[in-house]
Amino acid sequence: MTFNFQDIKALAGPLFVVAWGMIVLLADLAEGGSRRRHLLPALTIVGLAIAAILSVLSVVTPGTAASFGPASPTTHFGGGMVSDTFGALLCVILCIVAALAVLMSGQYLEERGINQGEFYALTLFSTAGAMLMALAFDLVNVFVGLEILSVSLYILSGFARRERRSEEAAVKYFLLGAFASGFLLYGTALVYGAVGLSVRNQSWAPSLSANSFTNFYVIGEALRATHGTAASLLDSPIFVAGVAMVIVGLGFKAAIVPFHSYAPDVYEGAPTPVTAFMSVAAKVGAFAALIRIVQLLGAGGDYGPFHNVLWGLAAATMIVGNVLAVRQTNLKRMLAYSSIAHAGYILVGVLASASHDPNASLLAQSAVRYYLFAYTFMNLGSFALIIWMGRVNGGEYLNIRDYNGLGKRHPLAAAALSIFMLSLAGIPPTAGFVGKLFLFLSAIHGGETVLAVIGLVVSAIGVFYYLNIIAAMYFREPEHDYSDARAGGARTAALIAAAAILVFGLVPALSGAMAPDFEAVVGTAAR
Repeated sequence: MTFNFQDIKALAGPLFVVAWGMIVLLADLAEGGSRRRHLLPALTIVGLAIAAILSVLSVVTPGTAASFGPASPTTHFGGGMVSDTFGALLCVILCIVAALAVLMSGQYLEERGINQGEFYALTLFSTAGAMLMALAFDLVNVFVGLEILSVSLYILSGFARRERRSEEAAVKYFLLGAFASGFLLYGTALVYGAVGLSVRNQSWAPSLSANSFTNFYVIGEALRATHGTAASLLDSPIFVAGVAMVIVGLGFKAAIVPFHSYAPDVYEGAPTPVTAFMSVAAKVGAFAALIRIVQLLGAGGDYGPFHNVLWGLAAATMIVGNVLAVRQTNLKRMLAYSSIAHAGYILVGVLASASHDPNASLLAQSAVRYYLFAYTFMNLGSFALIIWMGRVNGGEYLNIRDYNGLGKRHPLAAAALSIFMLSLAGIPPTAGFVGKLFLFLSAIHGGETVLAVIGLVVSAIGVFYYLNIIAAMYFREPEHDYSDARAGGARTAALIAAAAILVFGLVPALSGAMAPDFEAVVGTAAR
């Protein structure tokens, strides 16, 4: 395998994040680093901003600074990595996720005596792992990115090492995550064997120079070459079992039912900035890989058995997430089940992206990207507000009744939390509403009308538990005196997120390349 400058340019974003993580770690270890530790969040955010710019530049056409390159992917590093607009913009989203998580963490970590440089370095390494997943074009590279993301998250989940609940969360996440990684790796091995047998036994060879039987292009070639024959890959028990295991591994990271059981306990036990980060970053990485795999499965002309399986997973995830969220009284656990429900919505768009109509596929892919972008602000903003309203003694207001009367005691915080809840519920004029509109319209155009209808119906259940929090803030008597003890970074992150939700909800076009062509979506649905 050979590589050149174009290969390095394609991966400039994640490579820079890894290098910057090392710089942050060394800055903390340097003489006097402990005295300058309060500067590490700013240093980390600067690095993430540079990485986001590098990710955009990696797909910008030379000489036209505002023009993105073609949507068709360009492969690098022997075909194992890919450079395209979809992956680059997901890398930008991941940089935003990490930046907001770091912004809200400084004083929180200081109060708990865990403000160490490792936190910021691990956040950067985890971000780099998710970025690699977004750009991976080979199942082996997906696994490598997943492990970089996961190992850092295991450590971050138990970062509050003096708190029993944090340690419990880390152990649960590690044990279940390692089990899911085993599924992904074993599934990759089975896919390798099935594709290798297909190449050896058939009179065709991949047109790409890549010789890896886990390369997405090679798998797609195998599916197309064997489609409709007696040796169809989709009829191979080895291939079917392998892809099923890969879906299990990615489904765990995305918290798709029935691989979701860890989420409420880990979300509740992990430090709140870590919960905020993992709730979005892990989903972006997992869905980036999953959307490429689902589109790959459609390359052979049909999904084989996988369409019905993924259809059932999407429906179950939306229903289970929303129904179980209704019963929660702990805000972090409620947001965990809410996160599961949103994974179901995104999976609807992922299924629609495998439509045989290229326009419908591109539309659904763009809708998934925009929804992840909007979800970043509404979910991280919710966790930032929990930190903002934290007690002076280091505790947190986690019971929903703790927010009774917040509108009277702290109008600004109540307004921000209301925006987050309305956006998560999909109520206009928020970015969450626009994201759901994009997703469900693209699903209808992609032939997933029944799933879109199920999503709309179960979204009504979500409105109940989101509005319950708003009712508590404005229609019940206060039970606590809230303070701005952690007002700094957490308040800034919450207000930035609230403003972004309103701005991108009112004028989606301001999100630039993140948003699909709204007129095209509406026009398509009308036809």
